[in-house]
Amino acid sequence: MPHCIRTTRLQLCPLRTDMAQRLAELGNDPIIAAQTANFPSPYTLEHAQAYISQAIASDGAKANPVFAIELLDGTLAGVINLKLNPRHRSGHLGYWMGAPYRGCGYMSEAARALVRHGFEVLNLHRVESACFAFNKASTRVLENAGLAPEGRKRQAFFKEGEFVDLLLFGAIAETISQA
Repeated sequence: MPHCIRTTRLQLCPLRTDMAQRLAELGNDPIIAAQTANFPSPYTLEHAQAYISQAIASDGAKANPVFAIELLDGTLAGVINLKLNPRHRSGHLGYWMGAPYRGCGYMSEAARALVRHGFEVLNLHRVESACFAFNKASTRVLENAGLAPEGRKRQAFFKEGEFVDLLLFGAIAETISQA
């Protein structure tokens, strides 16, 4: 199980089964479903429980460290993960934040911390992510975390009845260590 990562205002700790109810409350937000690839809506307690069980199992396999984003008082605000590809020493960053905590810089802080953790602790060579072109907040998060724009996949994703573009972002270890 990964240890907690502490930042100035947050702690990133492994998801626990006792977080399921709050996770379901935060995740049952149509904006999260609209701005992520495969997030169910409505997001139920059963979805949250299954996700936590899967996260705990993946963590045991060291394949997908999933962290609860908590304020320092223990309040659950969102989720962030780094899906690992050991063969290529890379990780794919994914995340979402509950509505009451958006716009406070928490996600940028969490993403920056997890990217650094990926390079410094997990010995990754590359961290990458993608977001829908219309998701300006996610673009800012990725750039604030040190990932640079790498391209656009035109009409790469069918979302809510239309094809949308994906923006690609990435960083390699040496670019983050120089920042």
